[in-house]
This record gives sequence, C-alpha cells and structure tokens, in this order.
Amino acid sequence: MSSIRILAFGASLTEGYHSLGYEFHPYTIRLSQLLRSSFETVDINNAGVSGEAILSGTMLPRLKQLLSSAKNKYDWVLILAGTNDTVRDQQKASIIFDTYKLLINECHKHEARVLAMTLPEAFYPRNSPFDVKRQEFNRLLKEELISNNNDNNSNNIVVLDVDKLLPQYSLSKNERQQIWDDELHLTPKGYDQLGQLIFDVLKPYLT
Repeated sequence: MSSIRILAFGASLTEGYHSLGYEFHPYTIRLSQLLRSSFETVDINNAGVSGEAILSGTMLPRLKQLLSSAKNKYDWVLILAGTNDTVRDQQKASIIFDTYKLLINECHKHEARVLAMTLPEAFYPRNSPFDVKRQEFNRLLKEELISNNNDNNSNNIVVLDVDKLLPQYSLSKNERQQIWDDELHLTPKGYDQLGQLIFDVLKPYLT
C-alpha cells in the first residue's frame, strides 16, 4: 500500500485539547509522522469536537456525514469517545456502549476498519464510585469487541487499551505532570505518546 486514509473521531482527547483549550496538539500529529515511514501518502482527518458526548445526539449523525461525504473511503476510523458520557454526565455504561456500537457499524458500512480505544482515567481514581461507569464501559468494550472480532475471524476491529497504557493516578507527581495537562486532558507529550501507542497497535495490520 502506498497510501492510507484515516479518520480520527471523538471529542477533546481526539482534538488534542490542552492549556485550558487555548492550544491543541492532537495525537494525529505524531501518528502522521510515524505512518510516513510506511506510506507515500498519509491522509488523516482529525474530527475531534471538544465537549461532545456519544449520547448528545450529534456524534452519530456527524460520523455518518463524514463517512458519506468522503470522496475516497477511509481505511481506518480511530474512535476515542465516551469520557464525557461516563465521567461528566454519569450516564449508564450499557446505554453508552449500545450507541458506541452504532458508530462502529457505521464505519463498517463504509468499509472502514475500526480502532476502538478504552477511556483513560479522568477526575476520579479507580476506587471512586464516580469512576464505576467509565470502568464498566471499558470492560464492555474490551470483552464484547474482542470476542465478536474473534468469532467473526476478522480484523475489522482492533482494541487499544488506553486506560492501561496511559495511566494517571498510579504515576508519580513528576511523571503525571509530563503527560497529563489536567485531570482529563493530556499534554503535548502525552498526546504524542498516544499517537505512538496507536501506531504500535496498528502496525501489524498495515502491511
């Protein structure tokens, strides 16, 4: 393959929000740099919208519009979404995940493979009752999507456990300041780490 087209879809963690929203440094910057070692043409559309939630009523229609209006189909859609539902809005995990699966189905309708990402820690440590819904969403995502993909014997869905690979509360204060801008968003270095993690998990599927 000499070219690759990717849609990065989600909310503020996709848009690269940091410094109270005065600056943005999305993970797609680093991801693009890494992909250029394998492809002559790298086309990444960052479609992150800060503050958007899966259950807001705008996310699914927006994804449909992005996919249907694309002149050339996307090879991959990278989805990092649900933090605002689970943490800010405290919506029930199973309801969020049911709509999340509609996002994935829409990608597959347009022949795009999906990288689904778990939600990193935000605001609350793991022992907080306010973090239960985020953890439950991540459990559903990993168990159901990995199981379904194995059952279908395909590589249409790849799961990246961002929650595990980009921790927050288990880090030292110095480590946390390096990659976490606040209790929800990453620093530019943190977003670059996320871009590296995405590249690493996609690499086996890009040959």
